[in-house]
Amino acid sequence: MNVGDKIRKIRQSKKLTLGELSKLTGITISGLSQIERGLNNPSLDTLTKITKALGVPIMSLFVEEKKSSEEVLTKRGKRSKVMFPEAEIVYEPLSPIINSNIEFLLAQIEEGKGQKSQVTHEGEECVYVIRGKLKVCIEDREYILGEGDSLYFKCSRPHNFMNAGEGKLILVLAVTPPSIYSRVVH
Repeated sequence: MNVGDKIRKIRQSKKLTLGELSKLTGITISGLSQIERGLNNPSLDTLTKITKALGVPIMSLFVEEKKSSEEVLTKRGKRSKVMFPEAEIVYEPLSPIINSNIEFLLAQIEEGKGQKSQVTHEGEECVYVIRGKLKVCIEDREYILGEGDSLYFKCSRPHNFMNAGEGKLILVLAVTPPSIYSRVVH
């Protein structure tokens, strides 16, 4: 199922018309219709507006909701990949349970890439570097993390991630509640 199909399914489950969603998001009815039909590739900002209006985490558009929250095995190579072009980060949900209390993500950032602007969202976050060198800016503070290093912080503080080393950066993020980038502030 593609992103547009998921948006339509969620919108319909909440008994919202395209017109009502348009009023909530400020996106035209025709724009929403094109997104739902897969004719338009929405930006992160657009997806944020839509998911906020629908009251769902943005990641719910990219992962398959599992029926059981007790045990979920996700094999390597079978995970969804989510790329937000504005962030230049590829995310793979490691815990594909939409209604859980925590979210684990594998993230990859190519050399010289990362988030251009700082973001905020509710909750807490812990990042662990598997490979490479990560620069984390939290407000006006800067942290450089190497392989095996971790950093915990409150997500309500403006923050961003950049690859500060050579080669691909690979890290794991734990975020609670599981709503990464559903309340992005630029």
